This record gives sequence, C-alpha cells and structure tokens, in this order.
Amino acid sequence: MNEKPSFHREAYLVKHRSSSAEKFNHFLKQLETIPYASRFTNPEPRDYPSLPSSLCRLNMLSHCPIRAMDIKYSLKRSRKRKKTISLQISNSSEVTIYAPYFTPVAEINRFVEEKQTWIDRAIRKQAELQPLHKKKEYVTGENLYYLGQAYPLEAFFEPLENTGVIFWNNRFFLNCHADTEMRKHYFVSWYKKKARQYLSERVDFYESMLKLTSNGLRITSAERRWGSCSEDNNLSFSFRLIIAPPEVIDYVVVHELMHIREKNHSSKFWNLVIEVIPDYKAQRRWLREHQHHFDL
Repeated sequence: MNEKPSFHREAYLVKHRSSSAEKFNHFLKQLETIPYASRFTNPEPRDYPSLPSSLCRLNMLSHCPIRAMDIKYSLKRSRKRKKTISLQISNSSEVTIYAPYFTPVAEINRFVEEKQTWIDRAIRKQAELQPLHKKKEYVTGENLYYLGQAYPLEAFFEPLENTGVIFWNNRFFLNCHADTEMRKHYFVSWYKKKARQYLSERVDFYESMLKLTSNGLRITSAERRWGSCSEDNNLSFSFRLIIAPPEVIDYVVVHELMHIREKNHSSKFWNLVIEVIPDYKAQRRWLREHQHHFDL
C-alpha cells in the first residue's frame, strides 16, 4: 500500500536528489521570502520566485491556493506551534488559521472543511451583533465592563492630579486630557494590571486543586484568542478576559490548564474540562455572544 508522502519526507528526498546541499539551502532562503497569501484563488506562477525544477513539488505543497470549499482564509504558520491547528474569526468576518510550520495545506483544508458549519454560524451571528460593536470614546457617561459588569465612566482632566484610571464606588474615574488614544492607553494599562493580578490568583487556585503545574503566565493583547498553553506548559491569557464574568474566566483558566494533560481538543480533553466546569458550554457561548463587550 503506497503511503502518502509527508512534507518532511518530500523535503528529505528533494535534498538528497539535489546536486548539492547549497542548492537546497538556497531554496529554503527563497521559500522564507514567499508571503502566505490569504485572499486569492488562482495564483499565477509568476507570483513565486524562480526555483529549481526539482523543488517544484515541495513549493506546491506549501503554497497551493488557500481555500477550503466556500471559505477563504489567511494562514499563519509558526515554528513554535508543534501540533494543533486553530482558527480565529475577526470582527470583519475574516478567517485566520494558525498551524504548525510544516503542516500540509491539504490537512489544513480538511480542518477548515470540518469546521465549515461552525464558521458559517459564527459569521452569521457576528453579523447580527455587528450593530452593537461601537468604538469607545472614553467620555463621561459611557459604560465600560469589569468582571462581567458594566460601570459608568466619569472622565475629566485635572493637571495637578495623577493621570490614569481609578475604579471606586462602582464607577470608573479617568483623569486625562481629551485625547481618545491616550485615554484608551490608560484603560488598557489598567486592565492589564488587573488581569495579571486576577488571573495569577485563579491559576494558582486551580493548579492547587488539579495538582497541575504550569511554567509561567503571560498577559497578551489578543483580541479573540482568550488563552493558550504551549508545549512547554507556558500559559498565556488576553488581558481582555478581565472584562468577562468570573465564571467565564475560570472556564478559560481550566481549559488552558487541562492542556497540560491533553495537548488537543479530543473527547478525553473535554471530559477533563467538564469534571471541573460542568457548564463549560454556557461559558463558551457567553464569549461568543458578548464579543462587543471586549471592544476598546
């Protein structure tokens, strides 16, 4: 039975068919310069560097059209990502796939096709919620969220007082001159500080409960990727999680901690999650249905 060649095997065969190692190394350098196209369906040969004919097959394995059925997507590969493929949908309904560096495009397309129903549903839901997405102006009377609750903002500028954000008596106070970007900067800084403090406490709590140990915690600025767990068990969480209710934050924390045991989203993984968060589906649904709360 003929086994379908893997990307690694193809690279190995090409290298040993080449007249010299320098020829192969030159190809790899050229390959690094090719951008991973995202919104085209019929790439022309002229879009690519001129490569040795013996390497054409390897080139096509990496750069076939990025399209699965009726879904176009952007592809971002990472040498750090070892196994899992994931997807993200932006506010403008653009689909981005994150994959390990050498994952064949055919495998990525299968992943997208399997998720097509979910992607279509998510995009439709996003379109329904789009009218709710409104950029913050950071003016008095505007509501901002913290741990799942909306609190009013009182904005002012008093040059003799410390600038920045204070949360007191169920109200946000912002001392900053009338510059939207600067006001946003102060709020993002405040959210990041609170997120690091709160998430560190929740990670410590669940690590103790579940007898698990991570290798550190990092706070990111990701807009839709709430958390991740690396192969080395380093945890990352978006600072925006501090906007969500405590039970939603706990779900994300447990989700990422369980990846220390299972580096996938198999049924075994979800059984581990459900043992700790029986209503985890409700928390996932909250994240999908309240994305407008995270707009800053």
